[in-house]
Amino acid sequence: MKKHLTFDKTILVIVILHLCVISGRSEKYVIKNFTPQEYKAGIQNIDFAQNRDMTIYVANNLGVLSFNGSSWNQHDVNTGKKKRSLAFDEVTNRLYVGSQGEFGFYEKNWEYVSLLDKLPKNAPDFDEVWDVYILNSQVYFCTFSAIFIYNGESISMLSHKNGFDRCFLTNGKLFAQSQLGELFHIEHGSLIPLSIENKSNQIIAGLVSIEDGYLVFFNSGLITFTSSFGSNDRFRNLNEALKGTYVNHVLQISDARLAIATQTSGLFLYDIINNRVEQITKGDGLQSNACLRAFQDFSGNLWVGMQNGIAIIYTNSPLRFLNTDIHLQGSGYESIQYNGDGYYSTSNGIYYLAEDAGESRLLEGTEGPAYGLQKIGGRLYAGHHTGLFMLDQGRVTRVVETEGMWNLKQLESRPDYYIGGMYSGLYLFRFNVRGQLIPLNKIEGFNESSRFYEEDANGVLWVGQYYKGLYKLTFSDDMTLQKTERVANPRNLPINDQIILGKIDNDLYVGTQTGMYHINVENDEIEDARNFKDVIGDQHVYSFKQDNQNNVHIIAENLVGYFKHISNSNYQFVPSPLYHLRYFLNNDLLNFSYNDDKILYSANEGFITYYPNIEGYINQNHPLEISRIYSVTQDTAYHIKMPFGPQSGKENSIEISYKDRVLQIDVEYFEFTDVNNQQFRFLLKGFDDDYGAWSATPSKEYTNLKEGDYELVVQSRSFLGSITTSQPVFVKVKPPFYRSMTAKVLYVLLGLASLVFVAWFQKRRYTIKVIGLEEEKNIKVAEEKLKVSEIKRQKEKELMQLKDEKLKSEIEHVNSLLAASTMNLVVKNEFIDMIKAQLNDLKKKGENSETKKTLEFIIHEIDTTLRLKEDWEQFEYRFDRVHGDFLSRLREEYEDLTPNEQKLCAFLRLNLSTKEIANSMSISLRGVEVARYRLRKKLGLNKGENLSKFVLEY
Repeated sequence: MKKHLTFDKTILVIVILHLCVISGRSEKYVIKNFTPQEYKAGIQNIDFAQNRDMTIYVANNLGVLSFNGSSWNQHDVNTGKKKRSLAFDEVTNRLYVGSQGEFGFYEKNWEYVSLLDKLPKNAPDFDEVWDVYILNSQVYFCTFSAIFIYNGESISMLSHKNGFDRCFLTNGKLFAQSQLGELFHIEHGSLIPLSIENKSNQIIAGLVSIEDGYLVFFNSGLITFTSSFGSNDRFRNLNEALKGTYVNHVLQISDARLAIATQTSGLFLYDIINNRVEQITKGDGLQSNACLRAFQDFSGNLWVGMQNGIAIIYTNSPLRFLNTDIHLQGSGYESIQYNGDGYYSTSNGIYYLAEDAGESRLLEGTEGPAYGLQKIGGRLYAGHHTGLFMLDQGRVTRVVETEGMWNLKQLESRPDYYIGGMYSGLYLFRFNVRGQLIPLNKIEGFNESSRFYEEDANGVLWVGQYYKGLYKLTFSDDMTLQKTERVANPRNLPINDQIILGKIDNDLYVGTQTGMYHINVENDEIEDARNFKDVIGDQHVYSFKQDNQNNVHIIAENLVGYFKHISNSNYQFVPSPLYHLRYFLNNDLLNFSYNDDKILYSANEGFITYYPNIEGYINQNHPLEISRIYSVTQDTAYHIKMPFGPQSGKENSIEISYKDRVLQIDVEYFEFTDVNNQQFRFLLKGFDDDYGAWSATPSKEYTNLKEGDYELVVQSRSFLGSITTSQPVFVKVKPPFYRSMTAKVLYVLLGLASLVFVAWFQKRRYTIKVIGLEEEKNIKVAEEKLKVSEIKRQKEKELMQLKDEKLKSEIEHVNSLLAASTMNLVVKNEFIDMIKAQLNDLKKKGENSETKKTLEFIIHEIDTTLRLKEDWEQFEYRFDRVHGDFLSRLREEYEDLTPNEQKLCAFLRLNLSTKEIANSMSISLRGVEVARYRLRKKLGLNKGENLSKFVLEY
């Protein structure tokens, strides 16, 4: 659903009629300017767009700007490409943008998508994209070289041999002008020529559809109207107004007017229905006359992009300034319409504006401060610094010359008499039968300043001296002052300083620094003003006055508006947009005048005019959005309002962890009528008891939230007092783990486990006890068995000991036999070697060959005897028995060992010396060493490994 201003036909006619009447009275619009220093970007602003959430977007020469009613944000300001045109597509939630040599769109959270990669291969180079339009679900990017058409998937192209200047969208139709001045209607991807009067091939700045034709605006300021009946000059006065100007842009706005932006002459507003032209320039409040573009937002405000800033012109506002436009000078006080003419009292004098005149003039002789204007007996009188004047058709007649006179009031108890309040005291006048006001005399006996005075129902005159309080004056029948009484103040009410006095429904009321009070004249008591107390509270009341419809207009410290009269005991307050202009009001002598459909407030410069009848037709439904919910502790955003898409996460429900429970809430309120003057208050149901106090800060921080479910609601209050409530956001703070549901389930399971454990423990304890008794019994039995076993073991031990001793004895015996056998073998061999040696000696000495031969035979037999195996086998048997089959194991592991090498291992096992080994083996000592060397190699011993140690440990 579109969130923008929608007029039905009846309302549109009413608004147009009111605005037409207003526009004819040379009153200034309220204008809000933004400087480049405020929005922090470039000086030039070319185009505008607005999304469905009311955000304003601006194409700036340094990037794209966005404005939410309170703050400006900058986007793509460092790309170096000037942004020239914008269009927002509500269907796709995209912001299309054209810039220098580039076009594309923003989506989601300002994510930019370029469309250049979709250009046709034959696309020409282009510079500026001056216009972007969305029509029939297609986006048109208009450049001087070509018009590119994007359908959401691909881009097609329209070109012309003469190139293009600008494009225009009016009444649902798109037009383009060639650089030779030709005008074309773009339809179904084709250029359809149109005939217009353009003799000089001028550049078109705007094209507006009106009734049966088109109003064409040229940069030169010339215009022409083209229809099926040909051209005509029905807009001659508009043409005259624009003569000599340079037109940049033309916009048709919703109230049947045209906004025409010019380069040097400001902005023109043209009323099509009444053929009336208004011009808004720097003198009217614009910060520059160089207006580049105009745009109307959904609330009816007119935005103007300028060469050096941005302006909002509140063209549909019920407020206007009335001052220098009609040559009105000085601070205003009061205004009145008399016989069709306007009279304005100001601090400079009285100004006269004839009914058909465009400018006012200062009435000669009235120079100096002028005050109240009253109609008495069909004649107009004016209070003045020098006395009282009568005014008629611009002529001035002095009635009386005296010290300053504020105003005149008729005495209801004596209708022939009028009292004039003066700087010092009161002046008496009498109204004669010929309708003349005759000055009588100053009333003696009272000399206080009498700007505020009223007569009560008893004929007593009450005077409110602003700085001194209330006085009661009683007159005799001949109007001489009979009694002056200072009103007592037993309740110590604030009625003795800065007070104003007035009448409401014929009752007396006094406005004070702390609210408004009612004067009960029957018992001389001052009491609370019940009809107004709830709204005004204890604010300082600066002015109040009842109009001819019994509505009570009031200006207070933070309150501007009127109490609509329902009955004498029932008033309904209606806030006024004048609130945001309250600092422009006359802060010295505040006053207001009412006349038919308008109210004029005295201002620092002239007057501010308020048309309350228009108020009801202005869109006041401004959206309020919770833009972000942010965890300060974890630097995490749980809820973000996407500018071009749906919210992140769920729309209205978020969950946060317990450690993230310090939250900052940011809101956006899209109210452009009174920028930076909105108020906000927050309610977190489940944490707050009620809404907090109103604050100008659009954010709030919540700390130390407990786990649970909360509902967040934000309210905003406009300067009119209207309150907008946001959609709620439901916040769930998850508990810490130790208080979470998972933890609770674990606690239950742990409790159950504890119960099971206790039961199991008790059962186990009983079982252990039973087992203990059983074990104790078993221990005793075991002890008995152990004793028996010990006795048995002792016996077995003794038996084993006997066996071991016997075995040891046998081993020792075998070892002794083995040693004896070995020694016997050694001795035998040594003996045989000795005999052999002696035989060899004998052989050498013998000469008989037969003897030698015999000796050789004996030696041979000895050698043979030395090699006999019987002794060795007997030795091997005994050796293996003692040494755990040493030789058998050795032969199994080392199969390539020779018998002599096995013998060498056995002798090494017996730890024999080398000499003993040599004798046993009948080899030399050298032979033993060689044998040891060969044995090491066969056993695979490395260098450094001890052969004897290896054999002993094997």
